Amino acid sequence: MINNLRTRRITGDLLIWITVVIMVITMVACKDQKDKGNLKGDGIAPASAATPTVFDKLLGTWASEDGKNFERWIKNEDGTFTSVVFHIKEKDTIYTDQTIVYREKGKWVSENTIAGQNEGQAVKFTEAILTENSIQFSNPAHDFPTDVNYKVRDANTVNAFIAGPNNKGGKDTIPFNYTRVK
Repeated sequence: MINNLRTRRITGDLLIWITVVIMVITMVACKDQKDKGNLKGDGIAPASAATPTVFDKLLGTWASEDGKNFERWIKNEDGTFTSVVFHIKEKDTIYTDQTIVYREKGKWVSENTIAGQNEGQAVKFTEAILTENSIQFSNPAHDFPTDVNYKVRDANTVNAFIAGPNNKGGKDTIPFNYTRVK
């Protein structure tokens, strides 16, 4: 009888231990699935790897029409995109703009930092228009620009422009036409 009770106790302890192990494995698996889902801990959602975006078409290095300015787009491991604008002066590379593009609350967001502007702080623009080959970001509260636009014409041509109000009550548009370098 004592052996029978001891066996039941060992069996009961073993069942409890197995149950705890299964619960821990389940919690870890669920956490891993959540971490691999569409939200990072900061509420910013990366791009889906399965669905190409206009930003995937922008990947690479682009040269302006005059060949003096360049824009390079990369895709980060977390699904966000980074762009830098630079020019070459003699043997130096001068970076003038940096942009990070990510998803937030179902919209694409572009945070732009321009050298010598906004006290070095990024300005946030939010997706206003999105198609397979173009994106328009807007921030009506920003002085200039209020809109940042990219249109991929083909695999080797991008037309970009910024637009916003001028001091005459109208709107100014500054174009940036690029061809692929690599």
